[in-house]
Amino acid sequence: MPGRLLVFCGIPGSGKTTIARLVAKKVPGAVHIQTDAVRGMIAEPTFSLDESELVYLASAAAASEALDRGRLVILDGTFGSRRRRETTLSVLEGHYSSVYFVHVECDLETALRRNSARLAAIPRDKVRSIFSSFEPPSKALTVDSSTTEPEVAAEAVARALSYPLLPPE
Repeated sequence: MPGRLLVFCGIPGSGKTTIARLVAKKVPGAVHIQTDAVRGMIAEPTFSLDESELVYLASAAAASEALDRGRLVILDGTFGSRRRRETTLSVLEGHYSSVYFVHVECDLETALRRNSARLAAIPRDKVRSIFSSFEPPSKALTVDSSTTEPEVAAEAVARALSYPLLPPE
């Protein structure tokens, strides 16, 4: 039986990866696939549209393998547009039994501060651009990481996995 897909989306620095890692620790056998880790394999990332397409396709390919093994896959990336989310779901069609979205949001200044503390910080102008163009999913469990501690958010997501979460948009 195909596994379940949990998609974390939000702007860079919103706290997606921190919360996704905590959720993965709470769910035995969960597989956490991070688009930033895939992008990290590129020698000098440019964050271009072509590069992003490659990163998301590679992440989806890894996700399909784990989903086919019945695992919960936590796919962690910006997924900043409805088109990006729909394209990913299209690539993964038939590989998952259910899909849910978690939108991790925060204010721009918090995201910029968190991003600047990263080893591989995304350029500030790129973060601002993503923030201004980000299309939140219409149906998602939304977490405000500016006001919610990561452990509390992860617990809420893990609890929600025991019940039907909101369906994809």
